[in-house]
Amino acid sequence: MRAWLKGVIVAGLLLGAGLTLLGVLARWWPALDMVNNGLLFMTVGAIALLCLALAARDWRLVLAAAVLAAINVMLVIAALPGAAADAAPGSPRFLRVVTFNLWYYNDRMDDVAKFLAETDADAVALQEVGKPNGALLRQALQSRYPYSVGDWGIIILSKHPILADGRIDRPGYPPWISLMVRWIRIEVNGTPFDLAGVHLARPFYPDLQHEDVAALIAFANSRTLPLVMAGDFNMSPWTEKLGRFERSSGLKRYNTFHLTWPMQKWSVPLLPLVAIDNVFASPQFARIAGAPGPRLGSDHRPIVADLALQPGADE
Repeated sequence: MRAWLKGVIVAGLLLGAGLTLLGVLARWWPALDMVNNGLLFMTVGAIALLCLALAARDWRLVLAAAVLAAINVMLVIAALPGAAADAAPGSPRFLRVVTFNLWYYNDRMDDVAKFLAETDADAVALQEVGKPNGALLRQALQSRYPYSVGDWGIIILSKHPILADGRIDRPGYPPWISLMVRWIRIEVNGTPFDLAGVHLARPFYPDLQHEDVAALIAFANSRTLPLVMAGDFNMSPWTEKLGRFERSSGLKRYNTFHLTWPMQKWSVPLLPLVAIDNVFASPQFARIAGAPGPRLGSDHRPIVADLALQPGADE
């Protein structure tokens, strides 16, 4: 039994070390960043291997497993500073924003409309919205969200008048697949800011995702007002590209551990494995709360974030 257990541990150590190395090399080869989406599970696996090595009482394996676990834990910890600062106790809510990748094949628009109405956000950023579903939602939520931009792909609904809006498209792509950012400018309680709905390329297209991140950084750095970004980033907080976006843009993350994808494949319910739906905001804001929404017919789950203004930000 002990020989069999040692074989399992050795195989796990080789696999874990290989995946960890690939994740580190993603800094130079974007295609390898896909591995980092699973860093939390790799870390849990490394800790489990350490427990097995202790049970096997082989101190060489214990040492190897401890090193692997320590490296993965440090990689997880290294991403934590990208999270938004918590608001001071008792801070009033300035903004509630919802992001939801609706999924083009979603047939539960009544449930989605009910959730969005009950959540009562100031602004909603939707991705993968087909024209029929977009029209249904705008009609159902007209009284609560009288202002909107977009009729398919990325749609933003707002309680507040839209003062300006725009979009960012990938160059060289046809209009129906080029859209990656749609943004609006609104004012809440006398404080104007920009809010962007985001849908970046999937990790299966690493070069395109790399270009999307560069365009997103350039957009964020071009803003002269405080900025909130909400959407499907198709990257977990542990990826090198999302870390680079955080460092280069100065925006802070509002979802770190709420896993949002995949919720289902067609009609088959699944357990979410990665946190790829997120809200980011400039340092003028602080985090009151962030939480996932329920299953609503999509392969993603919504994220609801409550933001406070930092002292002096409204000046």
